[in-house]
Amino acid sequence: MSQEKIDAYKKEKSERKEKIAKQKKRNKILKISGVVVAVAIVATIVGSIVWNNVKSSSAAEAEAATEVSTELNEEATDSTEAAEATESTEAASETSAE
Repeated sequence: MSQEKIDAYKKEKSERKEKIAKQKKRNKILKISGVVVAVAIVATIVGSIVWNNVKSSSAAEAEAATEVSTELNEEATDSTEAAEATESTEAASETSAE
């Protein structure tokens, strides 16, 4: 081998550990970045699904609450009318009995 080839080989050999260390560091960074990006994507998808379900269930709860309050108002009105009718009937019976 010529002296130039020997010098190039020695130089490459001396820098080999540094290159390997840099490559390992680069691979580690890529793996961590990939995991972070994957977690972010999954979190976004899950978050949007949960958000839509909460939004629709809160709308359903509001609708159910409106129905319940409407039913309660109707029952209260019916019971109030029934109580008034009973009172007027009792008053009429007392008046007739006297």
